[in-house]
Amino acid sequence: MNDANQVSRQSIDQERREILQQIEEWLETPLLVLSFVWTALLIIEFVWGLSPFFNAVSTAIWITFIVNFTLRLLLAPQKLNYLKHNWLTAIALFLPAVWMFRMARIIRVLGSTTGMQGLQLLRVLARINQGMKTLSKSVSRRGFGYVVGLTLFVVMIGAAGMYAFERNITGSTLTNYGNALWWTAMVMTTMGSD
Repeated sequence: MNDANQVSRQSIDQERREILQQIEEWLETPLLVLSFVWTALLIIEFVWGLSPFFNAVSTAIWITFIVNFTLRLLLAPQKLNYLKHNWLTAIALFLPAVWMFRMARIIRVLGSTTGMQGLQLLRVLARINQGMKTLSKSVSRRGFGYVVGLTLFVVMIGAAGMYAFERNITGSTLTNYGNALWWTAMVMTTMGSD
């Protein structure tokens, strides 16, 4: 009886792996496009701010990534193993949601700019993690292309982050996204900057 259960369990696990692989193949391109759109929206948010429509689009993309992660977790034959390999994605997707819903009221009441920057940082981490993971899956077959794409991704996001956190500081030279992009590129190439 144990052998029959073992064979049945292995058959179910194999079926789940095949379904999971098929879903990953189907969703690879749409998730890649959504990842790039989400990253572009992050840069726009940091540099100019988002309109309510684009903020809703950004939230919808985030929810799409949460649903995708949850679906893959549910289909994974070994859920604990899946979580071990994707723990950073789980934290990056779900922690900001929990933190945002609980802390948004407190932050608004207190008017804390530090709390808002912490929320922004969590959102950045979620987007960077998702963007790098999607880029890795889609371009990993072409090693050099992955390195170039990842470098551009880090420079653009880094510049947006530097601009968002430094633009209101007195005496900062990062007064626009172009300056922040130049500064980030200089730091990345170790050529130095002002």
